[in-house]
Amino acid sequence: MKDTFQSLSDLDRAHLMHPVTEFRVHEKKGPQIFTGGDGIRLETADGRSIIDGFSGLFNINVGHGRTEIGEAVAAQMKRLSYYPSFWNFSNEPAIKLGERLAGIMPAGRGLDHFMFTTGGSDANETAFRMARLYHAVCGEEKRQKILSRRWSYHGITRAAGSATTLPAYHIFAAPDPLHIPVAAPYCFRCEFDKTYPGCSFECAEDVAAVIKREGPDTVAALVAEPVLGTGGIIPPPAEYFPRVEEICRANNVLLILDEVITGFGRTGKWFAMEHWNTLPDFVSMAKGITSGYLPLGAVAANRKVYETIRDKSPKGLPFMGGLTYNNHPTSCAAALANIDIIEKEGLVENSKVVGDYMLDSLRSTFAENPMAAEIRGLGMFASIECAMPGTKEPAGGRPMVFPAAVASECYNRGLIARALWENISLSPPLCTTKKDIDEIISILVDAMEIVTDRFNE
Repeated sequence: MKDTFQSLSDLDRAHLMHPVTEFRVHEKKGPQIFTGGDGIRLETADGRSIIDGFSGLFNINVGHGRTEIGEAVAAQMKRLSYYPSFWNFSNEPAIKLGERLAGIMPAGRGLDHFMFTTGGSDANETAFRMARLYHAVCGEEKRQKILSRRWSYHGITRAAGSATTLPAYHIFAAPDPLHIPVAAPYCFRCEFDKTYPGCSFECAEDVAAVIKREGPDTVAALVAEPVLGTGGIIPPPAEYFPRVEEICRANNVLLILDEVITGFGRTGKWFAMEHWNTLPDFVSMAKGITSGYLPLGAVAANRKVYETIRDKSPKGLPFMGGLTYNNHPTSCAAALANIDIIEKEGLVENSKVVGDYMLDSLRSTFAENPMAAEIRGLGMFASIECAMPGTKEPAGGRPMVFPAAVASECYNRGLIARALWENISLSPPLCTTKKDIDEIISILVDAMEIVTDRFNE
């Protein structure tokens, strides 16, 4: 096995490029190669068992090794592995998945028309295109700008990457000027130096101020993650989304909710919009829709938007947006099997119950830790914001070094946690138990103590 691992490691370094990886460092250290998985645990090529404390990239909601999904995929591939859905071509799994999603989308929002994509980036690209088209067919062609919040992540393709505001993604690639940043509801690092709840929600009012500054007749939509994910797992105050929705409606700005991470049970509800009764015009989805078993994303459009585009588009002009793998039958079959598991095993409710336990356990365990400045979360994901004691300065004195060191120590002890800027973050599969959480936190305690001692030497 050791020879096999070494051979694979050498081949990886010779031929593969890895996302969000420093190539020169990777060539020296080599890859961590996974060969199997069951539930919340992964097996490595060098014989280790690792707890997947981050669900891959927030997406393996039902856990690893679910043969039901593999069997559904194999059965579909035997019948029809793929055919495009351009023009009036269609397939059974995509049709059934559209019906299924219409049934589980929160009631009263009219979100019943879907286009399936390959992931979150192109789901957001499609939503932006449709938002601009909606305004154009209504005679407002100048509405081209897309607003997004600071600390947000919406993908890495051109438009989705421009809506992503995390600075590291724009070091050598400036965002499209049609994408305009607004304030985020990041209370710990409030850019207005206010403290919740004794504030006036300047983060929400900044949306109105930017719309006014840019000109309401130039703004097509605001895209927002219900919970900022890659930016640090940041739930908003309860008052935030009702006010933002009010501002959007008053200015005829469409609201796109990016539920790529938060959808399919991650927050303890099927969709995070349910926590604040938000009524979006579009919803983008991916990740948990198949639990990562096959690539798939989706855009949901509410009935008003869909019917406006349908009825007001010039006759003879089709919707000029399409990707080769839209409405992919095999990926849609994987999604149907995945949703079956979520429903039958009560994983949305488990996400709430075990997620609450995880957050309470983190808060009680790390209440006296000098580096744990804030602990927050919702459902089955949570973050420990790290800072020097009594300040908001980076723990360890330099940006991102402390959380990265803790994540590394966690891995050495059998847990994948993730360093998100100044946060140590967890997002385990929705099938995680309270006993699993106890084991995860025990590992995290050891890792935090070792790294804290190291930085205090």
